[in-house]
This record gives sequence, C-alpha cells and structure tokens, in this order.
Amino acid sequence: MPDPTDPTDPTDPTDPTPGSRLDETLAAIRPLSATAVARARERQDALAKPRGALGVLEDLGVRLAGLAGTCPPPLPEPAGLAVFAGDHGVHGQQVSPWPQEITAAMIAVFLSGGATVNAFARQVGARIRVVDVGVAADLPPAPGLLARKVRRGTRDLSTGPAMTREEAIRAVEVGIEVADGLVAEGCRCLLTGDMGIANTTPAAALIAAFTGASAEQATGRGTGIDDGTWTRKVEVVRRALELHRPDPADPLGVLAAVGGLEHAATVGFLLAAAAHRVPVVLDGVIAGSAALVAAALAPDATSAFVAGHLSAEPGARLALSHLDLRPVLDLDLRLGEGTGALLALPILTAAARALREVATLEELRGASTGAGRPRRILVLGGARSGKSSTAEAMAGTSGPVTYVATGPKPSADDPEWAERVRLHRERRPASWTTVETHDLVALLKAEAAEPLLVDCLSTWLAATMDARGLFAPEAETDGEAAAKADAAIRAEVDALEEAWRATDRTVIAVSNEVGSGVVPATRSGRLFRDHLGVLNTRIAAAADEVWLLTAGIPQRLR
Repeated sequence: MPDPTDPTDPTDPTDPTPGSRLDETLAAIRPLSATAVARARERQDALAKPRGALGVLEDLGVRLAGLAGTCPPPLPEPAGLAVFAGDHGVHGQQVSPWPQEITAAMIAVFLSGGATVNAFARQVGARIRVVDVGVAADLPPAPGLLARKVRRGTRDLSTGPAMTREEAIRAVEVGIEVADGLVAEGCRCLLTGDMGIANTTPAAALIAAFTGASAEQATGRGTGIDDGTWTRKVEVVRRALELHRPDPADPLGVLAAVGGLEHAATVGFLLAAAAHRVPVVLDGVIAGSAALVAAALAPDATSAFVAGHLSAEPGARLALSHLDLRPVLDLDLRLGEGTGALLALPILTAAARALREVATLEELRGASTGAGRPRRILVLGGARSGKSSTAEAMAGTSGPVTYVATGPKPSADDPEWAERVRLHRERRPASWTTVETHDLVALLKAEAAEPLLVDCLSTWLAATMDARGLFAPEAETDGEAAAKADAAIRAEVDALEEAWRATDRTVIAVSNEVGSGVVPATRSGRLFRDHLGVLNTRIAAAADEVWLLTAGIPQRLR
C-alpha cells in the first residue's frame, strides 16, 4: 500500500488496480513455436555454407524464428530503446562518488541528442524513449520524455524496503506500457536502457538474491569507484540481504525489497516484449538483474531475451549464466544507457538475414538454370521522389524484366502524359518487355522466370476503384451501392495480396506512400487514401524488403 506519511508518494487513488496489466501480460507469454524452430534448423542446415559454420549466429536465428512463429523470421527492425531513469535512497550510504543530481542532468543530455546512446541509436536507426519512472527531481516536460514517475526515488534498501509491493508493480506496469507503445508503433525489436546514479547497488542485491552469489561476488565498481567505496558498497548489499532475507520464490517481493524503479520498469519491458513475441536486447548489469526477476515471474519469457554484451560488472556474468544467455559482444563496456544493446543490434539483424536472404543449395541449383530464389520488394515514395527510377535500378539491366505499367495509356488528348510515357519507355533496357495491364494477379501467378517490375500499385488501385464505381456520383448518395463497391475493392486487394505472397517470381512493386503526396480533401480523395494505406500495409507486411524514397534518397525500412 502507499505510505500516507511519505510526501514523495504520488499515488493517484483513481489509478487502475495495479497488477491487472501485469497479469494480462504474464498470461500472454508462451514458449517458442516448435514448428518454426524445426523449420529454421532445417533451413540453417540447407543454406549454402558448411553446416554450423555461423556458430552461435545460427542458434540466434533459430530462436528468432521460434519467437516469431515463422521461418524465416522478420527482421528485428525498426528497433525501439527505452531508457528508464530513477534515483535511489541507498545513494545516501555513499556507494557512489557521483551526486544524485547527475541522473536528471543526464536525462537532459539524452533529450538533447548528445549522449553516447543517441550517437549509437542514430547509427542503427533506433527510436529512443526516455522514461522518468523515479527521478528524485521534477523534470520539465520535453519532447521525447515520458513522465511516468511512481515516486521520487526509492527508499534506502539497506534500512528498509526500497519500495512497497504496490509501487514495484506500478513501476513494472510502466515498463509494460512503454513496450506496448513501441510495438504498436511498429517496432520489431526492443532494447533496454537505464539511467540512475547508484543503480548498480540494487542490481547487485537482486543478482545475489536470485543466483545465490555472495555480496562480494555480485558487487562491482559501477562508475569506477575506489577500493574504500567498493568495500562500503559490498557491506551495504550484504546488510540489505541480511535485513530482507529475499525469497526468489516471491520475485515481486524481492524486487520491492532491494530493487530500483528503473529495474522494475525494465522487468515489465522485458515481459511485454515476450508477450508480443518480439526480441528484446539486454544492455548490461541493470537489465541482467531485471531479467532475473522477469524469468522468475515467467520462465518462458527468456526465449525473447538476447544478451547484448557482457558488462564489466561481475554481477552481469552471474546473471547471464543463471539465465543461460550467451552475450553477443564482450567489449568490457560498463556505461549503461542502452549502448551495449545498440551495438549488438546489427548482429541480431544478421542472424535474421542469414535465414531470410542466404540461398539454400537447392535454390542455387535452381539459379544455375535461371530459377533463382524469388524476392518481393516494395518501393514507396511521394510524387516525383525517385521511387520508379530506384525500382528500375534494383531490377538491373543484365537480363529480361517484365515491366508492368498500370497507369493510363498515352493518348492525343493528353500530350504531356504521352511525352512522359515515351521518355519512360526510352530509358528502359532493350531486354525489358513492357506490359500495360491492370491484371496483376495473373502476372504474379504466371509461370515465368523473368522478374516483374510493377509501376505502380497506387495507379492500379485508382483504376480499380474507378472501375468498381467508387468514384461515381451515385456512390456518394447510394449507401448500398457504395458498400457493394467497397466490398469489391477489398476482394481485389485480398486477391492481390494472396498472389503477392504466393508468387514464384521476383517482384519489385512501386507505390505512393500515403501522406507523402497531396490527397484532395474530397470524398474520393479520402477513399483513395484509406484504401491505399491498407494496400501498402498488407503488401509491405509480406515483402522481403521495403524501401522509402525521400528527395531521391532511398531508406531501407525492412
């Protein structure tokens, strides 16, 4: 229960019952898909390389497939990183030489984009959320900052419980909320980050409680403390363990007694990732200690955990060993923030790419006879963004390509359009064949070796909607006619998506990204925008690669 005598307790009596969101998350966690794991192992063994030659990377790819329930697994991108920040009452025991105010100061640096985590996130294109779950200071509102303060720092774990059980659960649910939000935004991989002066002290206590290690074994030097401070820190951890006698069979009780608010939020973040079946990369010792709590609450959750690196903190090795997780990197890092998780992300992506993009021996044999492994590529962009020329470059000039023009045919009534079509045709290689048609389904189903370049899906959709009467004046006043036409369009999109998923041909499709062009503020414009958004989303979901063109600059989204 909240402490009515504690002026720093911000509990709102109107809050939902703490624990409900946690219970729902725990109920959603399941083991890896045995079918997808088997298929991934079979494909690993069939790839054009010696069996086992990619070592641990192969095991990681198999786990990604089992987590997603499909082989090959989706690429773990885009990635979302949460930096959970909190302060600690145990700081008063002089376990860190740094003043507590550094926590709030570093949050300002994160939000300005000038921290190490920001630099590394830009390198891999990860999104960052900075979350105040328990900073002792009042932080002004700022873009990129989520204000989710449960209380102003924890109590001193060496003299009493760091949190009440209710506070611990509320902090866990903050982490769940943040993970849920990132996944809803489209993130296919989550990464942990943390900030809190003195937070390696509660991490050491958590690790000792769950692994059975001594205070000396679990306690490290954090930000580089001297021998005297380390000795004092060990004694504080030992005193806390003796005071609370934490029972690993009660994970939330252990977390409340000796954990931190950012540790608790990370627990929820990890559990939510597992519930959503997306991988979550652990950063360092703070994440490792939180992972021990999460694993005690839901053992199957560990299937989603990827150890980004082996922190220089001794407790990190103990935690990862207990969790049976092998770190991706070992660079003697001990910064936190999420830096180690970000550095490991490209390795995780490579594990997925190996299963998605490396050919099997059977596929190579097919390629020698002209039948390579089919690829489905979607190229998005606004008007005049360079999407068509980019798609043409992807198709290459070394062999035949069927170019599918879905736009209106040139005519004397529109000389400007006729000239554009003429110039477009002239730049295509002589080995290409141009087909002007709207029957994309038939072309996708056709047994042919040459790739297809479809330019473009948005003009196909506009023509299809027009043919079905959605743009007709009567569709605006006749609800039954409009509903019938709308259902027909949905059926056309269903058929196109099915053919796109099942095709044996390599296909590069161009489409206009909704929101990157001008859509008339009319009924017809809104209908077209809405149907195109659905079409792009469904085609992108089944694509091997998705690219976005902005001002002629291609960016790979998947």
